[in-house]
Amino acid sequence: MILRQPTYYLLFFALSFSVNLFAIAEPYQTEQEIDSLLKANTNRVYENPDQTIAFGLSVFDNDKYSIRSRTRALMLVSLGYTSKRNYQKALEYIEKANELSSNLKDQVLQVEILFRTGILYQQLKIYDKSIEFLEKTERLALTYPKHDSVGRFLANSYVVKGFIYKDNLNCDIALEFFNRGIREYEKIKNSNNNANLSIVYYNIGNCYILLSEYDNAKNSFSKSIKFAKLENANSLISFAKKGLAEVYTLESQYDLAKEQLLDALNLSKEVGDLILNLGIYKGLFENYLALNEWDNYQKYYDLYSKTQLDIKKSERSSVSDSIDKTIELQTVQLQEFENAFKGRLKWFFLIVFLMLAATFLIERKNKKAIKSLQKEVETLQKTNSTS
Repeated sequence: MILRQPTYYLLFFALSFSVNLFAIAEPYQTEQEIDSLLKANTNRVYENPDQTIAFGLSVFDNDKYSIRSRTRALMLVSLGYTSKRNYQKALEYIEKANELSSNLKDQVLQVEILFRTGILYQQLKIYDKSIEFLEKTERLALTYPKHDSVGRFLANSYVVKGFIYKDNLNCDIALEFFNRGIREYEKIKNSNNNANLSIVYYNIGNCYILLSEYDNAKNSFSKSIKFAKLENANSLISFAKKGLAEVYTLESQYDLAKEQLLDALNLSKEVGDLILNLGIYKGLFENYLALNEWDNYQKYYDLYSKTQLDIKKSERSSVSDSIDKTIELQTVQLQEFENAFKGRLKWFFLIVFLMLAATFLIERKNKKAIKSLQKEVETLQKTNSTS
């Protein structure tokens, strides 16, 4: 899978919903036990997505469980692939979940499926489809009487729209949707949205950088750090500090920038995000260059180059895997087309044969009728000549 921008990676850290336990579903487990597993904490899904996927598939494959539980299982599988950044595969399973749940009268579940579909199209940069599903999410959520049940999806939908407009360098519109998202988060009672708010303020800060509004940018990154600290979310804190450092660099405050970046680097050690590390190393070597600290400049430039190479290797491997899967899929589709064509061809020849047989029988019958009429005519003629 191809590595994406950190914005999207962080989004799924905070906005997704999944399980926290990974034992394969056993036949003796009750519906209630399965539901409790499917509704459990989301944290460990990112630590071991393969076990999450295996668990979800084991639930889905068991016909003893309800349609709703099996739908949730497919959504879990989709989230597992999302955490692996295999967005195409994640989209495949969320579409299966949508199809399986089509007859369920569960509006909250439908809102969640629509939102997840929209966000996956956004990950794949198919923005028109993403906006289409996000607007469906909003329309359905706004008709649901219990706002707290769907409020997080409505807020998230506005935020993802903000990401889309930000990607298309339309930060004025992006800020409008980010602020809508914040207002929706604030309406939700008894819900912890600190991580979500940290992500939103991080992106607001990036928008203000693009608009050259540096004071607003620093204020937004500071808010992002504040909300991330409430959750002890080192990855979010690191990204926000990296953003804050970028503002200081633009203001030529290189020592302050360096301080923020070194803090971010220390916090990111256990995160293991190549994109995050790449940004931190880039900021450090640029600031050390500005400060004429050549040894440190060379140190972080080398780390930047190595990380960049690791990312390219990962991307090449992902592209190769994607090509192999595409070829495999096309082969299967071609085989299905050939089988379907052969089937239609058999039916065509059968219909033609039946038509020819019917024509032959009708013609044969007509010939017999004509001969019979001819005999009757000859008989009448003989009778008339005799008389």
